[in-house]
Amino acid sequence: MKVSGINKNLWNKYLAILGVIGTFTNFITIFVTIKDDDKMLTLIIFLTLMIFIFLYIWYQANQSKNINIKIKGLKVNILYGDLFNTEGLKLIPFNEYFDTLVDNVVIAENSLNGKFIKSNYPQIDILDNQIQQKLVGKEFETNTNRIIGKQSKYELGSIVEVENNYLLTAFTHFDDQNRAYLTKAEYLLCLDNLWKEINRVYAQRNINIPLLGSGISRIGNDLSLQDYLEQILNSLKLSDIDNTHDTEINIILHESVKENINLFDIKSNF
Repeated sequence: MKVSGINKNLWNKYLAILGVIGTFTNFITIFVTIKDDDKMLTLIIFLTLMIFIFLYIWYQANQSKNINIKIKGLKVNILYGDLFNTEGLKLIPFNEYFDTLVDNVVIAENSLNGKFIKSNYPQIDILDNQIQQKLVGKEFETNTNRIIGKQSKYELGSIVEVENNYLLTAFTHFDDQNRAYLTKAEYLLCLDNLWKEINRVYAQRNINIPLLGSGISRIGNDLSLQDYLEQILNSLKLSDIDNTHDTEINIILHESVKENINLFDIKSNF
């Protein structure tokens, strides 16, 4: 997302720099007197410098491709890239049934979990067995009316770890037409449960997550991709995740969302 020239955070940063320059200039004028003949030239140079500084800050704000912030002592990196090529735990959102049927009805093959399944599990039985083993002991409800897909439904935010450091999480409800949906309240509750589950399993490993919720149109049409990113960060701030280890959380953004994300504001606000 392009940072506007009237962006509040942009101007706050610019004015802070002006304050430093003003203080330095006032200090210099104690010892240096500008001749009357040179005052106009000095003013022009000064104004030109101020314009150049603003344009440079504005340019830099629009060039942000990754940022680093601290939340609760945890280093949080937000960057563009491929989640599958990251090191550490990789979070893949599934529905509440942990379905694995990639048929463009239950799971779209171009979705994140569709790509995960197609790339890593040519034999679905292997993945299903791993999921089922890790779900032993977790509470579930049974939906016997469901014809396509699995019938055991788990709590939102539940996590199972499968091979190659992948964390699969139940992140959406599924209706009778196999459409993902969440209310805004459930989205926030799901994030809270998610951090609790991650805290249980991460074992000092780095955590890589996508922009959760961005592919679910039924959360709320008034939520922007920027809103989703900010909610993830706010939920982390309010979570009980353990920050005693040198662990990093990476939020991996897809290149396609660049025009909808303002990393400069994120850096300024967090």
